[in-house]
Amino acid sequence: MPYQILPNIIFIFSVLGILLIILRHLPEAASLQKNQPLAAAAEKKLIEKGLPAQAISKIKVVLATTVMRSWNFILEAKDLKPHAAAGYKMKKIFGGRLPLFNKPASPQPQTLHEVKNEQYYLDTIKVQPKNLSNYDALGKFYLEKESLNDARDIYQYLVNHQPSNPDYQARLAYCLYQTKYYQQAAEGYKKSLALDSTQPNRYYNLSLSLQACGKHEESEDALKKALELEPHNPKFLQAMAKMKQPKLKVRD
Repeated sequence: MPYQILPNIIFIFSVLGILLIILRHLPEAASLQKNQPLAAAAEKKLIEKGLPAQAISKIKVVLATTVMRSWNFILEAKDLKPHAAAGYKMKKIFGGRLPLFNKPASPQPQTLHEVKNEQYYLDTIKVQPKNLSNYDALGKFYLEKESLNDARDIYQYLVNHQPSNPDYQARLAYCLYQTKYYQQAAEGYKKSLALDSTQPNRYYNLSLSLQACGKHEESEDALKKALELEPHNPKFLQAMAKMKQPKLKVRD
């Protein structure tokens, strides 16, 4: 009889273990909604444009982030997390068509008669406020127009709603770097790379952000990771050569 009960006991303990992992990560996932100093200002500006303050349930975001973090925890425990170089090679083989968690849906195709100005994207969002890809399209529009503060507000908003999306994290980091929030930009690129470590340009941008913060050793480490993925990239090689140049001492 005991050997018949044993599998049930193992199953129960396994379920309890998973629940403990989820509960352990819930506060960390919830904190992603709070520890963003620019988030409140971004939402205020979007409300002024007539957009909703909250597109989707924050509970859904917390749960989705918790599930992803729990899954990553299990992978790390089993040593199954793919190496950045291996993931990068797979993407090259499949032409970048590998599925990603929380990849936003492509915006609906537009007709030639539609004017793609700011108001067009705002109206599209008002029609489908829960479709975050509409916000992403507006953010890209602002980037094309070099309206960096507006783009930063959009991607701050998107990251607040979907922190597990590496593209949103990277675009927010780009906007932060361009608006001279270098420390926040470095943090954003780190978050993006933690979610998707197969992007060499993001390691390069992380290197630039860290260098702007005066963190030269960390900057060099990030650049080395970019070169591990693309060892013959002339931009990365040139940056490394410049970094290795001896610094001239200033004399009195």
